[in-house]
Amino acid sequence: MNLGPRTSRLLFVILLALGCVTPGNSPTSNRIAISDGWLAMGTFFEVEIRVRPEDADEARAWIEWARREIVRLERIYSRHDPQSAVAELNRVLTREDILTSKVEIDSELEAILFLAIEIWEGSGGAFDMTIGPLVDVWTEAIAEGSWPSIAQLRRAKARLGSEFFLLLGDGKLEILARGMRIDLDGLSKGQVLDRLRERFEEELPNAAALLNFGESSILAIGDPDGEGWHLAIRSRNASDGSLSEGAQNVLRLRDQALSVSSSLGASSEIAGERVSHVIDPRTGSAVARGVEALVIADRAGLADGWSTAILVIGANRTALRLAENAGLEIDVLESSGLGVSTEGWEQVFVEP
Repeated sequence: MNLGPRTSRLLFVILLALGCVTPGNSPTSNRIAISDGWLAMGTFFEVEIRVRPEDADEARAWIEWARREIVRLERIYSRHDPQSAVAELNRVLTREDILTSKVEIDSELEAILFLAIEIWEGSGGAFDMTIGPLVDVWTEAIAEGSWPSIAQLRRAKARLGSEFFLLLGDGKLEILARGMRIDLDGLSKGQVLDRLRERFEEELPNAAALLNFGESSILAIGDPDGEGWHLAIRSRNASDGSLSEGAQNVLRLRDQALSVSSSLGASSEIAGERVSHVIDPRTGSAVARGVEALVIADRAGLADGWSTAILVIGANRTALRLAENAGLEIDVLESSGLGVSTEGWEQVFVEP
């Protein structure tokens, strides 16, 4: 475990894929690169595949399938689409008889709800898919330019709680409280990456791929050249947005997901004070400090949800303990200079 001050003024991480030199006698030396990218789920999705020339057509066919699959899954997970499965579930949650009747849900929606509850439990409530009412309070407060009252926050918090969702299996859900609302934005991109991975490994078992949603949700599948997928990390100065000077750090990933989150992204002001877009569901307060979190996990959905939770928890021993219990590697940096990282974090770095 590493815990202490860092000599860094840098937050807001940018990730770039690095090409690696493949030895001529390597079994992967004859692989070619096939890449593509398009707008999806409110950001830019990119894919790079390393594949044998004879499998190139299968790789291109997988990319075309991925285009359609991302659209299909967004129609399940997106709260912004009124026709999505989660939007329909949120409407059902407003019914008067919701406490006396079981709800049937799509199997893929059920799977992501299980994941959300897993992260909620593991993080001690720092991640909560029911945070919507608190988001509404803070959005209104920012629009009006005045701080929310304690009464407003208490009323919103009374409508939070993943513990009120009882997943019975076989697509059946029981609700134990009224007025709940689900928001899956914090882990839906990762869940999509995990689904894309399943099909990729079935159809292209001898290939490798790097999947990337907006340089914040990343999944490295397989090994492109015997050295893993290399990602260069550069950071922005939190004060003026300029790129950092000096050497960049390089991570190496194999069959792992990386999620990057920062509380210094979208922010607003109330009475001249900065208000983060990150809200602590345990207290109802907006996170005041600047925090950057990098999380590595074996599943992309897990990494995404936990990177949000770690922003709330901050750079402290609690974050390290919870990450260790969940089987994660994390690196957390606060704008004050305080930083923590798990013991295994240094092992993922390579020389640039």
